[in-house]
Amino acid sequence: MSAKNETLSNIWKLTKEILEKQINDRTVFKSLIVPSNLVSLQDHKAIVVTDSELSKNLVSSGYAEKIKNAINKVTESQYDVTFLSNNEWKKKSEINESKHKKTFFEGSSVKSKYRFDNFVMGDSNKNALRAAQFVASNPGQYNPLFIYADSGLGKTHLLHAIGNKVKELDPSKKVLYITSDEFIDEFINYVRAENDRESLKSFFKTVDYLLIDDIQFLARKSATEIMFFNIFNILVEKGKQIVITSDCQPKDLEGLDDRLVTRFSQGLSISIEKPEKNTLIKILKLKIKANGSDESLFDDEALDYIASHNASNIRELEGALNRILFFNVTSSNTGRISLDIVKQSFNRQEDNSNQNEVATPKKVVRKVANYYNLTDTQILSKVRTQQIALARAIAMYLCRSVLAMSYIDIASFFKKKDHTTIMSACEKVDNLLKSDDAMKKAIKTLTNQIK
Repeated sequence: MSAKNETLSNIWKLTKEILEKQINDRTVFKSLIVPSNLVSLQDHKAIVVTDSELSKNLVSSGYAEKIKNAINKVTESQYDVTFLSNNEWKKKSEINESKHKKTFFEGSSVKSKYRFDNFVMGDSNKNALRAAQFVASNPGQYNPLFIYADSGLGKTHLLHAIGNKVKELDPSKKVLYITSDEFIDEFINYVRAENDRESLKSFFKTVDYLLIDDIQFLARKSATEIMFFNIFNILVEKGKQIVITSDCQPKDLEGLDDRLVTRFSQGLSISIEKPEKNTLIKILKLKIKANGSDESLFDDEALDYIASHNASNIRELEGALNRILFFNVTSSNTGRISLDIVKQSFNRQEDNSNQNEVATPKKVVRKVANYYNLTDTQILSKVRTQQIALARAIAMYLCRSVLAMSYIDIASFFKKKDHTTIMSACEKVDNLLKSDDAMKKAIKTLTNQIK
């Protein structure tokens, strides 16, 4: 057990009384023993700190055994004694403190798979791509770079691509990628911990590139907005780069402080539109290759059909491809993937055993997981990646809208401590339903499947 400071002080006082009787040279006792301190008794190891490196050398070489025996006599235990100078103890304490000190946004990272060289450019996104490439090597000239688009059109890909390019150009640069939800959670934990309020700001002073996804979810959270406003100003004043994504342009952000909207509007705002068919086919070929398949196995008319019928966003396109590849394997097709194979994969009926299943939260989770090519476990986990977090929010929304469950019951099923988390998730989906066609389609399809 670790002894408390008061206990250590009393033990050292009694130890010095023993040593004073044993050390005949008064000068040695007053100059070496009196200024020293017992700072730790833990795991049968004692640490004695001297006032200088010279004192440490003199004490450890001439009086170590006497000090050890005195400490063991006082404590009635057996301790091995280590001697450190005051400077050595300070450094050791600082290292231990840094090891136990919580770092902000510990789980955040830039995903290496999202790069500029695998971002498919088309007329719909070329301006956003060029702006992202520019700020990656020219920080602070456009602050912030504000990229807005519907869900699933490549905003997150560009954020990570910026981060990867920055690290490639200068590995010493500190890049922070976070979602607005992660910023909110970190701020809440920070306030609850009653830390020094300047420490979060101090952390952001070390950031060279702040890449923040889905800023719209910061709306109506006044305390968090104030903190973000201050951090935003700090980074801009220091010439650091901020890149923000949202589902709408700054002036259309509802529920956000006017001061923030003004700051967002002062930089460069660029939209990503829904991709044209040629771009979708290029993306589709890239996804086929990423899945370990050969694009040449797909007939051109099959690729054209997939792109034409899944044009809302890239996630929908990827989900359709996964379904086709799965059907191709389960149907034991060894030939080319034709238009007929593609159409069959979309026309398959679900297992009849599920058709009369009673609507339950478990069924909701399973249907949402299938729709987004995830597992039930991922939906119910604490993982906060964007796709999983959105699917989880949709499952919560459907439990509320289709099953008419209370917020408290939904929170209990998803193992959330606070039902306000459920309310926030439902609000997020409600807001997306106002303008996101892919969300409207998903909710309509899932609602029919659950009922």
